[in-house]
Amino acid sequence: MSADHAVTVRPGTATDIEEGLTTLSAAEARRIGRASGDEASRDRMRRRLAGPDTFFFVAEHATGGPIGLAAGMNGRRDGGTGPAIPGLCHITMVAVRPERWGEGVGGRLLRAVLSHGRALGYDRFQLFTHADNVRAQRLYESAGFRLTGGTAVSDDGGSIVHYLWAPE
Repeated sequence: MSADHAVTVRPGTATDIEEGLTTLSAAEARRIGRASGDEASRDRMRRRLAGPDTFFFVAEHATGGPIGLAAGMNGRRDGGTGPAIPGLCHITMVAVRPERWGEGVGGRLLRAVLSHGRALGYDRFQLFTHADNVRAQRLYESAGFRLTGGTAVSDDGGSIVHYLWAPE
């Protein structure tokens, strides 16, 4: 893994949402071997990124646009539709363009979300990932996330596993 000093991680803005979603789609397509999601799914992600309790970061290379994305928002009860859970940040949409995998970009994005979330007062962070996404699981475990044993079914029908990060 080489650190690319030409990559910066910065807070995302409304103007980053479309390219961020394109990055997310590219990463997912490489991971599962085909394009995923539809326009309704993309609209849902667009609304989440623009939500009042959402913050996100983008990684970008000096020679081009965004190459990665990661977002945080209030963790909520009832599978994300209920009231906010005090102190819990839900991390979502962690993605890096496939041609940049293995360069440490995902770790930098994840650290940015954790740092900013802690500054906002969150003391616990959760996320879900596909049960077969070994690359993501390695990233999350290397950052100190631990499997909780919780499972669910994703919007696309896949099995997902729950991770939690909390200070020792």
